[in-house]
Amino acid sequence: MYICNGLKNQFMSSITVSDVISTILRGLRDVYFLISLYESTSSNKKKIICYPRRPLNPLYTLAKVRWGLPVRFTSSPELADIELYFYDKTNSNYQVSGNPKKIVINKNCTDISKSNVDKVFLEIFGYSLSLDPKNFHGSILEKSEQNAKHDGKIINSSSLGFKIYKNKVYQKLINNIYNEFAIDYRVVWVKDEIVLAYVKFAQKEYRFKSKTVYSKIVSICSLFENEEISLINEFCKKFKLDFGELDILRDRDTKKIYIVDVNKTAWGPPDKISLEDGKKAIALINDKFRKSYLI
Repeated sequence: MYICNGLKNQFMSSITVSDVISTILRGLRDVYFLISLYESTSSNKKKIICYPRRPLNPLYTLAKVRWGLPVRFTSSPELADIELYFYDKTNSNYQVSGNPKKIVINKNCTDISKSNVDKVFLEIFGYSLSLDPKNFHGSILEKSEQNAKHDGKIINSSSLGFKIYKNKVYQKLINNIYNEFAIDYRVVWVKDEIVLAYVKFAQKEYRFKSKTVYSKIVSICSLFENEEISLINEFCKKFKLDFGELDILRDRDTKKIYIVDVNKTAWGPPDKISLEDGKKAIALINDKFRKSYLI
């Protein structure tokens, strides 16, 4: 399997040439998905307005929904049949932009901070990722509260000079390492159910970065017990998520699962997935979106 290990960009030390090439190739792949799944047969297309902005980047999952279903974007709140609150900031405040009687997706999902994810997770699952770094001695995970930072790092909370930052969260270090790889689960949620799940592999030294080396669709029941599926469903409903994705880890030592992130403006399908699995994923998501919001 291949991992991006390109030369450091002289202006952006955290981004490599290989990262840029990988993103371009992924974009071309997603343009292929858009073309291959384009819905051109329906003349009676539902109109969607995305507030406060449209997902113009083809990497967004929503871009595939727009091209693969009998829908089209509109800029008119009055003409829209559906409004989708498309805002990738961590905290937000939805404001009605048009007819308050129309369907509005994700309007109540306004806080995707890591601490809020863990707060709701604790309420539903009964256990938590969070810990107090001042009273815990050993290796812990430090990462940003904010969405899509990918800045997690392992620190020793008992080391001299250890600093605690207000804009960071401190969590248990989950053991999701198998041989040389870190394994994450990504779950896609539409309206009221899990549509599909991916397994994503990253080389363990890049476990907290967005550098997947291989991903594939897997059966939901092969990843989770029935009780876990029920709890994930409860979590999404409590979190007020209508359309989005979850990142889930399973700890090798305790066998427990942890929901570590919620993304309501996800890029998908994930990187390094086969064209066959990618098209299958988009078809499944679009079918559920059609049944949930277009009929």
